[in-house]
Amino acid sequence: MIEIVSMWSGTPSPTVVDIDSYLSKPKTVRTESRLSAYSGYIAGIAASAIYGGLGVLGKKVAADSHPMVATGFGFLFGFLLMSLFFGHTFPRNIKKSIKSTYGFLILSGLTTGFGVSSWYMALSLIPVIVVAPVVSAYPLFTIGLSAIFLRNIEKITYKTVVGALLVLVGITVVGLGNI
Repeated sequence: MIEIVSMWSGTPSPTVVDIDSYLSKPKTVRTESRLSAYSGYIAGIAASAIYGGLGVLGKKVAADSHPMVATGFGFLFGFLLMSLFFGHTFPRNIKKSIKSTYGFLILSGLTTGFGVSSWYMALSLIPVIVVAPVVSAYPLFTIGLSAIFLRNIEKITYKTVVGALLVLVGITVVGLGNI
């Protein structure tokens, strides 16, 4: 048996074949496409564009309604949309989930709710061009919390720390420029 390795990523393809069988009969071997190698980056850029537009929409919503109402409607319609797209896979995926992660899932939902509510509150109080970069400082908190709680899983490099400090400088410049 040999593993067929994807020519795009160098990672093993899901297809494993017997070499004699493979040489005697032509088979189609599926490998990752060039697009799938970049799909994480494409999704990240899409999320960035959507969140950028969301800041402008959020400012309008925060100006016209209470931040808690905005949060509630945002979660309601987000839930309905995700249910439409992914609801059919939920029972299967929840069974696959490790039960010890349920507490973390609940905590994640609670912190997300508090974060979104805080975001709408900030949008109701200060300009969106200030809120957006300040909220974008969350990687700084992620780095700090990862250093504490995920030190055996995540590696924080010198470049990561320097990049985080540059983000902090950028937020400070934008924030002070709009006072």
